[in-house]
Amino acid sequence: MATTIYKSFRHHILATTLFSTLVLSIGCSQSGQFPVTHLGDSNQSSGVAEPAPETPDTEEPTTPTTPAEPEVPSYKMQALAWESTSYPQRTLWSQHLQKIIGTDWNTLLAGADDIEDFCPTYYKLDNDERANVWAQIFVAITKYESAYSPTSRMQETTMGTDPVTGKPVYSEGLLQLSYQDIQWSPWCEFDWSKDKYLSATDPKKTILDPYLNLDCGVGIMAKQVKNKGAIVLSSGVYWAVIKRGGSYQKISAIQSIVKSLALCK
Repeated sequence: MATTIYKSFRHHILATTLFSTLVLSIGCSQSGQFPVTHLGDSNQSSGVAEPAPETPDTEEPTTPTTPAEPEVPSYKMQALAWESTSYPQRTLWSQHLQKIIGTDWNTLLAGADDIEDFCPTYYKLDNDERANVWAQIFVAITKYESAYSPTSRMQETTMGTDPVTGKPVYSEGLLQLSYQDIQWSPWCEFDWSKDKYLSATDPKKTILDPYLNLDCGVGIMAKQVKNKGAIVLSSGVYWAVIKRGGSYQKISAIQSIVKSLALCK
């Protein structure tokens, strides 16, 4: 009796194994006809999907991933003095100023000893509004330093040789900065090793990049206000247009531009 049961059980196991093997064989054969058409590790940051394996002509091709639209800032800036429909890129420069003043250089938001000379209502404003005021200050300085031209250059005839370039010192870009500034302002990302191969006014130069130029200049002002406490100084100020008693000062004109903001009235 035991032998009969054992033989019956053995036959059942063999039959089950043969059936399972047949099913797996058919499944693998069919799956090999349809390669994967989507990869989960697509490059989201650039909006370009990793190339998928080739698919049969009857299948829909894989579509590149579309990046999400940039987040709209919750604060709507009051337009800065340089903005114009003829120069739409300047609105982007304004937004960049608002951002870096509110984040990278937010020590400026505490104000300066003479900030009310530029914006009488400054200490009644919230931080977004204060960043807007500072952005207008930089725009006003830029007006008298470079006439809003990112490729503006001027040789400083009294400053000798730039130790970074080995050439005469030039003030360049929106805020009229120099390569030598990187020696004492490490946040400035001007790269002479790349720029020296470009023409003097090539907009591809790092020092003429409006965003890099603004990054550097805002940091210089933040350092000045931290160390000296004020925007306008008689000495130790970077820009001649805000030097009290200087030959090139435009202090009243700059203050008027800032006061024109509705925030400051």
